[in-house]
Amino acid sequence: MNVVRIYVLSRRKLVLSSLFLLIVGGILTITQSSLTSPSLVRAPGTYYLANTQEKVIALTFDDGPDPIDTPAVLDILKEKNVRATFFVLGQAAQANPNLLKRIVDEGHEIGNHSFNHDYQQRNLVEEIKQTDHEVFVSTGVHTYFYRPPGGFLSKSQLETVKKNGFIVALWSVDSKDWRNPGVKQIVDNVIKNVFPGAIILMHDGGYQRTQTVNALGPIIDALRDRGYRLATLSELKMLDSEIK
Repeated sequence: MNVVRIYVLSRRKLVLSSLFLLIVGGILTITQSSLTSPSLVRAPGTYYLANTQEKVIALTFDDGPDPIDTPAVLDILKEKNVRATFFVLGQAAQANPNLLKRIVDEGHEIGNHSFNHDYQQRNLVEEIKQTDHEVFVSTGVHTYFYRPPGGFLSKSQLETVKKNGFIVALWSVDSKDWRNPGVKQIVDNVIKNVFPGAIILMHDGGYQRTQTVNALGPIIDALRDRGYRLATLSELKMLDSEIK
């Protein structure tokens, strides 16, 4: 079985960057140290953009909730009257139940990002269920979208996620805030690559996210200046009946 790393730069331009791993005997061996950047495994059944000409996009945040950076992100979204989708880690959700409740109370959507951020996803179903449980206990709502750590997913794992009632949600625009490249660069990475129906990847947890927080307001303002409306993943998906 082969796993290919693909970066989706826009709806019109898909670039195959490299053959990432050769898996022998059907065993996937990925170590965290071998992963230098998030990856997209583009396959039928994954949702990474909406097929629409409407200037609507979705902001998504991974790896939270974080007790410092998530409130700062939520404050900005509230000030700007924007709703977003937060892909939470179960262990972070367990430690910060009040933040989960705030996310839902302020009109945002919660997605599932596994429990421990294990790139190999050795306990895929168990981690998804654990995280969903933590979200439900704190908010009374279940998760609907699943984003695999790093965007890595084999075909068999994709089928397993689908059989368990989840949609695999990836992204089409990477802010690359995980690199901490500077606020201006984060803004440029989004604005220069955005297009109607895009799903934007950002982070509100995992590491220190001061640059992300400082870039968020300018990103929202620049998107609106260009005529874009910001929505949750579920709202974006309503514009496109076909899951990518």
